[in-house]
Amino acid sequence: MRKGFPMELLLDALLEWIGDHSSYDTQNVPHPIVLQLSPEELTREFYTGVAHLMPDDGVDERINALYAATDGPHGTIYLLSAHQYDESEFFDQPMDNPLWREVLLHELVHHVQWQSGDAEQWQCAAQGEFEAYMLGGRYLRQLAVADPMPNRNFWGMIYSRC
Repeated sequence: MRKGFPMELLLDALLEWIGDHSSYDTQNVPHPIVLQLSPEELTREFYTGVAHLMPDDGVDERINALYAATDGPHGTIYLLSAHQYDESEFFDQPMDNPLWREVLLHELVHHVQWQSGDAEQWQCAAQGEFEAYMLGGRYLRQLAVADPMPNRNFWGMIYSRC
């Protein structure tokens, strides 16, 4: 991505990719708000309403991103800043990192699931995880990038259980 590449163009490209690799029509899907946060900010967002469960050091390292369908006019993606990812210094722009982009794509899959109305039919919110994990894995394979989640099918199944 060239310097100064707007987030809007990246969202367009990733939504088009989702449309090309799934049964979703993403042509008219509105963009969510995308907020890049520090680990502390992302942890606080995750633990909103249950701050007493937050880790003592204020950072839950398991959290990379969140999607909130009801935040903002069309949903909000909260994700770890691209600068926080390992090896981000090797990219002219940290947002060029395909591992960071895969996390954004994963959350965009959730956005599309909610915007399409599919999520309204689920037994629980976790039901959409398997599809998001599988599409993320396909995205990384297409880019010939090593998947940091070697057991993606297993974890996709575990995280999608209601």
